[in-house]
Amino acid sequence: MKLKYKTIIIALCSATVLLGVTYGIFYWVFYGYVDDAQQNQMDKDFEMVETIIDNEKETFTSILIDWAFWDDTYNYINDHNLNYVTVNLNDETMENLNLNMMLFIDQNGVLVGSAEFDLTEEQVRTLLDKIMQNNFYSELLTEEADSATDLMLLEGQPYLIAVGRVSNSSHNAVSNGSMVMVKTVDDEMTTYIESLTGVNVELREAVSPVLENQISKREFDGKPYLTASRLLPDSSGEEIIVMTISRIEENYSFIKHQFNLFMISFIGLLLLILSFDYFIVNRYFLKRIEKLIDFTKEVGIKRDTTLSISMEGQDELKTLADSTNQMLQEIDQAHQQIKMMDERYRLIMEATNDGYLDVWLQKKEAYISPEWKQLIGYQGKDGHQLYEDYFLKIHGDCKNRLENSFMDMLSGKVDYFEGEYRVMSELYGIIWVSHRGKVVQRDQNNEPIRFISTLSNITRRKTNEEEILFLSYSDPLTRLKNRTYMKKQFEALSQQQNPHYFIIMCDINGLKLTNDAFGHQEGDQVIVAVSNVLRRICRPTDFISRWPGDEFVILLKDIDQEGVCQLIREITDETDRIRDFHLNISLAMGYAESNVDLKRPEDVLNLAENRMYRNKLMESSSSRNATIRSLARTLHEKSTETEAHTMRITQLSKALGSRLNLRKDQLDELELLSLLHDIGKIGIPEYILDKPAKLSKEEWEIIKTHPEIGYRIAKSTPALEHIAEDILAHHEKYDGSGYPNGLKGEAIPYLGRIINVIDSFDVMTHSRSYKKASDLSYAISELKSCSGTQFDPEIVRVFLKMIEEEGLPIQLEISV
Repeated sequence: MKLKYKTIIIALCSATVLLGVTYGIFYWVFYGYVDDAQQNQMDKDFEMVETIIDNEKETFTSILIDWAFWDDTYNYINDHNLNYVTVNLNDETMENLNLNMMLFIDQNGVLVGSAEFDLTEEQVRTLLDKIMQNNFYSELLTEEADSATDLMLLEGQPYLIAVGRVSNSSHNAVSNGSMVMVKTVDDEMTTYIESLTGVNVELREAVSPVLENQISKREFDGKPYLTASRLLPDSSGEEIIVMTISRIEENYSFIKHQFNLFMISFIGLLLLILSFDYFIVNRYFLKRIEKLIDFTKEVGIKRDTTLSISMEGQDELKTLADSTNQMLQEIDQAHQQIKMMDERYRLIMEATNDGYLDVWLQKKEAYISPEWKQLIGYQGKDGHQLYEDYFLKIHGDCKNRLENSFMDMLSGKVDYFEGEYRVMSELYGIIWVSHRGKVVQRDQNNEPIRFISTLSNITRRKTNEEEILFLSYSDPLTRLKNRTYMKKQFEALSQQQNPHYFIIMCDINGLKLTNDAFGHQEGDQVIVAVSNVLRRICRPTDFISRWPGDEFVILLKDIDQEGVCQLIREITDETDRIRDFHLNISLAMGYAESNVDLKRPEDVLNLAENRMYRNKLMESSSSRNATIRSLARTLHEKSTETEAHTMRITQLSKALGSRLNLRKDQLDELELLSLLHDIGKIGIPEYILDKPAKLSKEEWEIIKTHPEIGYRIAKSTPALEHIAEDILAHHEKYDGSGYPNGLKGEAIPYLGRIINVIDSFDVMTHSRSYKKASDLSYAISELKSCSGTQFDPEIVRVFLKMIEEEGLPIQLEISV
């Protein structure tokens, strides 16, 4: 809308408001005056009516007093003189006194005489009942007043009732009764009041709440009347009589007519003034403003900041025109500087091969430098489509990491955004981008509006870094990860809250012998062959690294213990199938699981390494096996224990351990225990060990010491320390009657209970120097009969079931 029209609308609205306010003030003042005048008049009318009624009461009281203090009246109440009635209580007297009823009542409340005039029988009866009821008349009198007059409303008819004590004319006699006068408030009285006040009066009973002094308007006979009501007390003091007065409303139409003429004249004058004001404003202001507006439009259309405008006068519009000319000159200078800066920036970007990205976050629009738009292959036709395409080009693996850094910058936690990520280019494949920028504009709520950043192509640098990183974390021989990489994984696990994982440690048995006998080249080939087996068998998510020398470490997550054992078995089987070298390849393996007691990865690795070395003890190609072979050889030479007995125990132990679902480390311990459980017999004299006859009590006590001797030997040998407790307990009985400590039930180490069953079975089924071999049925019956006393019943059950289902892995002396 043009300023000209706005000026006209404002002027008209102002005039309308002025007229409205003027009329409102008159209306408020005039009708306020009228309301006050009417209220005051009604109050005066009420006062006049009440004054007239009070005068009537006083007149009525004077009449009563004249009669009540008359000797004839006093005597009449005493002697009931009929002459008094005939002379005084007649219709003429009642009419002259303007009375309707007169009553004479003695001191005892007995009606002595009465006179009625112009009343119906019903009215008489009703008045008598009301007056005589509970000495109603006497309640109007007090100790100070001998007479009283009040209004009384009875069945809708108002009455004036006057009561007085009767005495002699000298007022010195004791009252002998009371006198009551009743006068009807009739049309004659209301006409008399209207003649004096000019208002109509109506007395009625209050049957609903009355709003006193509230003026209302009514029409009677086509004339407007003002009506108001007040409550008056009756003879009992209760305000139950409603007095309503009505008077003709005054006519103020002349004043209203004069005011309307004034308003018409005022409107005409106001329109004349407005027309003159519009001519002045349009001539000296609006046309000059339109000239300034047309000039700014011309500058906008031509985009020429060298234009200028001339304006006559010396007022604010002249100042505005000069300011506009000066502003255009400054804009033109700034525009030239921006062109120079833009050219300089473009040359810098071309020289550095960098690009820039300008993002309007709330509009979701983006602008990218043309060179980078072509490099990355953006096809967006406008800023909005380019905004969406930009984020779609970012590699999915980088989005979550970038989002956190980007949101920190948008929220104001950090000032700058720096990130390196991959972008999928349609022409060049994956490109590495270094992205740096900041928010340069925020709104009043500190929400980001504009983000400007630079883009650098760092693909070549990233390729070099990845090659260096691969070399630093890889073993050059096997191309597996190296120890440095695995230690980094351990550090990451240490930072996590209660991580669950397994660590397997492997060692190639006899690699030193291969290196010494066939050269390091073949030894290297053996290491590569084992690494290939590990790479094939392990899952893609497992971490495999070569430890120094001939050892490997495998870190496994999201797997249970059964899965780990199955993996070890597969690795072992696959390794056993390698036949490309002079010596057979075998691995010693141990594993450990993280738990509450083993939280640090280094502790889990140490346990896996210890279990690996225990497993290595059983490998004949292992140097650690020399201790085992030496002790076993000494035992076989010292006692009647044969190597065949040891081998049978070992075979039975492996078979039963598998049936009992023992872990790999438990199977290794059971195998070692089967070889050396009787190692304590080294300390027993040979004559006792080889004695063919029954041992004496003393000799038996010496034999019973061999578990303790074996325990001490194992404790003093680091490689055997972990089976020392099992050696000590392998002659304990399930019911607690065994030796040396009399352990019972579950208190006996589990592997010791297994060896007890297997060793007893082998002794029963093979000959010794002091006994002959028994057949299999006898041995089975003995195991059953001693189950729960000498042997663990569950182990016996599994052992017998294994014999029944699979047979024996050994040859017995006596065929079944």
